[in-house]
Amino acid sequence: MADGVPVMLLITVSRPRSESVLRNLLGACRRKSCDVSVFFTGRGVQLLEDNEVLHALGDIKEAVACADSWKASYQFDCPVTSGSQTDHSRLIGEAQHVVSL
Repeated sequence: MADGVPVMLLITVSRPRSESVLRNLLGACRRKSCDVSVFFTGRGVQLLEDNEVLHALGDIKEAVACADSWKASYQFDCPVTSGSQTDHSRLIGEAQHVVSL
């Protein structure tokens, strides 16, 4: 928190098999009352198959998956908001810090 205003962190996930790092980051942000948004793109959408990741996303500001990346891998509905790279750009504009996995 900077001057009483919550810091917004954007985590961009483009790599598969980074579930534990994402869950740990989300847990640390929750403990520090940091606003967090997550954008999943490329093979990073594969993390949305993990129930523990979905549970960890439950109390964040926003979770968005690139619709094209999701459709390239799955036939069923996306469990988070389906979006585009325009959403990613918006989230980057709102964030004070960006972490890429």
